[in-house]
Amino acid sequence: MSEQKVRTLKISRKSGFTITEAIITSAIIGTLASIAYPSYTNANNSSKLANAKASIQSIPPIIGAFIDATGEAPSTWDDLSSIAAVMTNNGTATGDLETPITLPSAIYDLSIEGPTESVYMMTATRVVDRIEPDTDEENENTSNDKYKFAIKSCFNVSNGASDLRTGNLTDIESELNCG
Repeated sequence: MSEQKVRTLKISRKSGFTITEAIITSAIIGTLASIAYPSYTNANNSSKLANAKASIQSIPPIIGAFIDATGEAPSTWDDLSSIAAVMTNNGTATGDLETPITLPSAIYDLSIEGPTESVYMMTATRVVDRIEPDTDEENENTSNDKYKFAIKSCFNVSNGASDLRTGNLTDIESELNCG
């Protein structure tokens, strides 16, 4: 063989990774991924929560504008959409206000109750929490207990007061203040 072919063979034999190097590299990549993935999911969930809060906070001015324009309280999503579009993951919201709509991020369902003594209550619950609990006696929950994380907001049309809370639905309902 010529000297150049021998050099080429020697170089090609040294250009690969050993099994030990491959295992160590895989272990390092796996460790870095296990550290980075929870941070990524937390940031992703935080951005979806912020998006849902922004959607909910945009509704009270639309309710106020509808009342100012018509002199009546809105009763449907179509009423609100006549002032400004309230978006869902399937387009503009339609139907009764108490009928839940799925917000654009498809993570939260939003429903509006009211007005009761001039106060509208908005409740957004996570779609994954809608799954019915097991029917075993030890797993029975009240309807509010199954919502482990929710967004609750209120808006008083007579004085403009509003409040927004996040957390366990049973805990945050009592904390709202729109008086």
